[in-house]
Amino acid sequence: MSINFSLVLPCYNEEKNIAFLCDEFLSLPMDDYKAELILVNNGSEDRTQDEINKAIKKNNSKSIVIKLVNISKNKGYGGGIYEGLKNASGEYIGWAHADLQTPLKDFLKLYKLIRDKKNILGKGFRINNRGFDGIVSRFHETLASVILGTKLREINAQPKIFDRELMKYFKDIPFKWTTLDTYIVYTCQKKNIQIETIDVVFNTRKYGQSKWKNNFINFITHIFFNILYLFKLRFSKNNYDAK
Repeated sequence: MSINFSLVLPCYNEEKNIAFLCDEFLSLPMDDYKAELILVNNGSEDRTQDEINKAIKKNNSKSIVIKLVNISKNKGYGGGIYEGLKNASGEYIGWAHADLQTPLKDFLKLYKLIRDKKNILGKGFRINNRGFDGIVSRFHETLASVILGTKLREINAQPKIFDRELMKYFKDIPFKWTTLDTYIVYTCQKKNIQIETIDVVFNTRKYGQSKWKNNFINFITHIFFNILYLFKLRFSKNNYDAK
């Protein structure tokens, strides 16, 4: 069947979330849409792959396909998403988090906002107070705006969705750390690609924990390499002139 849109969810040790994610997506009011849910098992060390396979076998929806993309060794945040996007069949493709912080209904809402439009990126804009996480986000977007020389807000807010033709602009997707979202938003700005946003609320994570936020050394290392990447992106030889 023809797929209207594909949602990629990168999963690292998310076994407790898989059933909830699939049930949430399957409960969305699809109308006449055909959708694809791509769960990327990004080198998980728990039973994430088993839970995804169980969800695939359980799925009896006629409008939604659930697909597993299995990566034996973790490829990083961006690497997991990229593998999912490569395997996506939808006319519109994008991603969100698999930690239940991002309501999947927002992905459908964004699709309805940008469907039938080309050269457009749809993304979330977080409006709730997220405590320390919010402070880290403000710090990152301030640094990114200064280093890259352009105003960037809510860079890492999910979900994100765009028509698959935009992939031709994303030739140097970063795999490690959490730099993918910065790269995508920055590239769209430099290419004069329209960016549409919707207000979203991030929920509190119920299961598992971040690989970098809950360890001081990992946190500092994460910030350091993100800053290095910003300078690399700023002075990249890639031609970011609008076309």
